[in-house]
Amino acid sequence: MPEEGTDPPPAPGGDPPGRGEDPPLGAKLLATLRAKAHSLPASAGVYLMKDKAGKILYVGKAKLLPKRVVSYFQKTQPSVRIALMVAQIRDFDFVVTSTEKEALLLENSLIKKHRPKYNVILSDDKTYPSLRLSVSEPFPRLEVVRRPQRDGSLIYGPFPSSGSLKETLRIVNRLFPLRRCRREDVKKTDRPCLNYQMGICMGPCRPGVTPEEYRLLTDEVRLFFQGKRHDLRRALETEMRHRAQEYDFEAAAVLRDRLYDLEKTLERQIVATFDEKDIDVWALARNSGVTCGAVLTVRQGAVTGCQPLFASGEALADEKEWEAQALVSLIGQYYGPKTQVPAEILVPLLPDREDLAMLRSFLAGLASRTVKLVVPKKGDRHKLIGLAKANAQAILDERLERLTKTQGAMAELQSKLHLPRIPRRVECFDLAHLQGEAAVAGMVVMEEGELRKSQYRKFKIKEAKGGDDYEGMREVIGRRFAPGKDQSKWPPPDLLLLDGGRGQISSALAAFRDLGCEPPPIAGIAKDRENRGPDRIFLPGRKNPADLKPGSAGLLILAKLRDEAHRFTRTYHHQLMSKDMLKNVFAGIKGLGPKRERSIREGFPSLENLAKASDEEILKLAPIPKESLTKLRENLGELLLQRDPLGKAKPG
Repeated sequence: MPEEGTDPPPAPGGDPPGRGEDPPLGAKLLATLRAKAHSLPASAGVYLMKDKAGKILYVGKAKLLPKRVVSYFQKTQPSVRIALMVAQIRDFDFVVTSTEKEALLLENSLIKKHRPKYNVILSDDKTYPSLRLSVSEPFPRLEVVRRPQRDGSLIYGPFPSSGSLKETLRIVNRLFPLRRCRREDVKKTDRPCLNYQMGICMGPCRPGVTPEEYRLLTDEVRLFFQGKRHDLRRALETEMRHRAQEYDFEAAAVLRDRLYDLEKTLERQIVATFDEKDIDVWALARNSGVTCGAVLTVRQGAVTGCQPLFASGEALADEKEWEAQALVSLIGQYYGPKTQVPAEILVPLLPDREDLAMLRSFLAGLASRTVKLVVPKKGDRHKLIGLAKANAQAILDERLERLTKTQGAMAELQSKLHLPRIPRRVECFDLAHLQGEAAVAGMVVMEEGELRKSQYRKFKIKEAKGGDDYEGMREVIGRRFAPGKDQSKWPPPDLLLLDGGRGQISSALAAFRDLGCEPPPIAGIAKDRENRGPDRIFLPGRKNPADLKPGSAGLLILAKLRDEAHRFTRTYHHQLMSKDMLKNVFAGIKGLGPKRERSIREGFPSLENLAKASDEEILKLAPIPKESLTKLRENLGELLLQRDPLGKAKPG
């Protein structure tokens, strides 16, 4: 629990209710907004409620715009949350749609874009691992990822625990001998690795294995994760018979054993059967303003997995209605063109008639068929709802425990750094350059104890010269906090952390004096290099470091943020240096004109890419003389030698 006199742990996605809210709307403004609402087109559409700064507070959909929007501007409100939101409204926008389904699609798109305070928002939890099948490669492999990229790969998960992921990976590796090596060119090896010798890898590095043959194996993996056990069994049996007919009895025996292992695995996986149907089962749990959920996936009658859900924002409904409102919002955001929509979705309760009709139309449009939304009252389906509810509660309990630990660390920082409130948003700045060249800075952001990569920012140092770290910090802080910044995109931090000591703090304070504005709370983090001691936290106007003990939760969080800023900034610095050096690779090479140079640069956009490329790969993009290729290799080698100090680039 927070110390007496501090803020209570806030719900993610919004300020504590009742804190800093505007007074109720005046009669004149209320009448103006009501009149504007009455004049809206009598059509389906989406409305966007805005505060005095133009920030979007809430995005809603309506079957009939005037009727829905006018309901917000009555003298009394049906719930406290609606009253809190309406008190901040100063204007609203609207978008007309031709159908209710389009309104739901547009609402979901705008919620994801603007992330309004009073909407329930489906958010990813990056701490849970997933499995990635890299189908874009000629010989795909399965790997564990925590931040899946949208590169066309197939993602399975996230898994609620590393234990469940390891067990799944163990089963898949036993059933399907996918490659495990990380080589980009699978065929570029003298002999197969030990995994092939042990019989746990198909050996795509062997000359006789083609991408088409290997693709059959990855297709089996996809069927396994989709729960299509009959299709998978049929594919294995067909391939086994084909091998036997061609007298390849050794391969047929391997497939027979794999089929046997598959049968045993599927027997253990089946929790309940529902006449070979595909069903999704939804349940939500809520406590202390935190909403979590679970979606059980039933494929061809078998429960095949549980997808954890995380939501931020606050539903406008009262406690009795929040679940129905949250379900509508989250279902609309969860299902999309790339998501499998089953024929039946089980939910703990149904929303009102208007939202239900809109949701059914939306799901039918995605699936190109009717999708049932059912509230089971008894039997196996009712038990599935109970199982989903138990999973949702377990996910919520784990998340609350994690948030409690984070809040404890933040409360420690508030106390030790003498902050006016618990730091919910912390920004950290770092600098990097190589002897004054390619000077850059990076800003990373942590909110509620979690890194927010979408809010990271890169800066090129434009004015500070010669690798002057202090002037570089002064410049970057001046640009970050320049007047006129959109507060919705660039909200002020509760703590500004600098990678450095007192000198960097003085530079930041000078930047705020130049701007003529009050600085947020500032701290610097630096290692005790003389004594090789732990990190120390410096504060403005204080000679001694803050009293944060080594290994304390608060110090560990700040060190994590500093390390992330260091990684982010150095990566950006390396990219710029590589890009600048790449221009020099082609200098003085005869027979390499602008067109061929452009082809090589597009195919290998960095020094590393070009260095790894074979002569054949380069000549395929640009057929140049052998002498030109030799000169290109010489230039590349010299530049790579110059780049060796990059690993020791001065971080600032």
